[in-house]
Amino acid sequence: MQGYYIAVRMILTLLIHEVLITWAHLLAASIWVGGTLFIGLVIAPVLRSGLSDIERFNLTVRIGKRFNKVAVPAIAVLLATGVYKAVAVPEFLLGTMYGGILFVKVGVVISMLITWLVHARISNVNMDVNDSVNLMRVRRRAILLGNILAAQSVIVLFLAAMLDSF
Repeated sequence: MQGYYIAVRMILTLLIHEVLITWAHLLAASIWVGGTLFIGLVIAPVLRSGLSDIERFNLTVRIGKRFNKVAVPAIAVLLATGVYKAVAVPEFLLGTMYGGILFVKVGVVISMLITWLVHARISNVNMDVNDSVNLMRVRRRAILLGNILAAQSVIVLFLAAMLDSF
């Protein structure tokens, strides 16, 4: 009978471990995707009303820098837990629908990270606030990249939902 209790305790420990990994992954995804969508769908429209281009640009950069302080650790957690979950069951990775969807998700995540890095780089460039032509050019690029990031985030969530259905 003692062997039964040891086995049950081991199974519960493994389940709790898997639940905590999944919880950390979902929490980090909520921070990353939720923050990205909140900035694009809520903050950006509010900033369009009543602020000059220079004020809007400066405030957007400040918001982005603050968000990055939360987003960078969330991305680290996402990458660590995602890799852990992917390699935990390697037999699902090759030649299965699950592995194919995961491969596409990883590709979108990589493209999203590249987009985010480019977005952060152009948004953090030192600008002459009197150079309105250059300011508007950088702003247009930042908006485009922000929209791409939002779309990529939604795609990653959809792919995650597909993976969860297996």
